[in-house]
Amino acid sequence: MEIAVERVFTKEILRRAAKAFHVTVEEKPLGDFENYIFKAKGDNDEDYVLRLTHSSHRSKKEVEAELDFLRYVAEHGAKVAGPLNSTSQNLVEEIGAEDSTFFFASLFTYAKGEQVKGEGSPYWGDDYFEAWGKAIGQLHRLTMSYPKTDYRDTWEEDESGIVNELEDDQVKKIAAVLMDEIKALPVERETFGLMHGDIHPGNFHYDGKELTIFDFDDAAYNYFIHDLAMVLYYSILFTPWTAEEKTDFARKQLQVLRKGYEHEHRLADSWYE
Repeated sequence: MEIAVERVFTKEILRRAAKAFHVTVEEKPLGDFENYIFKAKGDNDEDYVLRLTHSSHRSKKEVEAELDFLRYVAEHGAKVAGPLNSTSQNLVEEIGAEDSTFFFASLFTYAKGEQVKGEGSPYWGDDYFEAWGKAIGQLHRLTMSYPKTDYRDTWEEDESGIVNELEDDQVKKIAAVLMDEIKALPVERETFGLMHGDIHPGNFHYDGKELTIFDFDDAAYNYFIHDLAMVLYYSILFTPWTAEEKTDFARKQLQVLRKGYEHEHRLADSWYE
């Protein structure tokens, strides 16, 4: 978390957020990278997740757009940790900080299952990969019917910011060429839409049968194949394997991912090439 945000985040802000959703929270956060994340409990002893987003990271409209999309897919059967209303029946509660900035509080159901931590997990294997692909396909099938919003970025807006910050001119030129190639791809309802964009094992739990996905903070308009590519990327990122071993694993994993994905949605063969 940025130092300027840490300076204005107080126990009083956390207390007000918890009160707005009528929950009690653990003082130690589950995470504090881009948002403050706390485990919470309701009167029924049910587990929840309370999130506080600073206005320097997202506007209120952006958070509301994220949660509206999340609520939509949850109501249409997606396995996600859905958002819950506050006592005032709002998905987002605005809490002022001492420097005239804001924190936007929101509450979510707690995802069942557990995080799968790489190949050392007993779940690591084809059944898990197939469930991973199916969960992604389900979200893509549902997003095709979701109304367009102006308050979530496109992949191009996200990536342009990263490319512009590159210091190596040669790398920047290569990245610009790749972006031009991607921009030339067709934008169609069946292959492009609002999606999670970051479905790695840190953003879902698995119970041995199905995934429950959470953290839609990076939801943006992108090509559907991106979500599948991210699975391959994160699956081999921290492995000690050789380049050949990584390529071999990725090819086999993609076959199983695609099998699960196509239970819900289909992409043309050309997207997998």
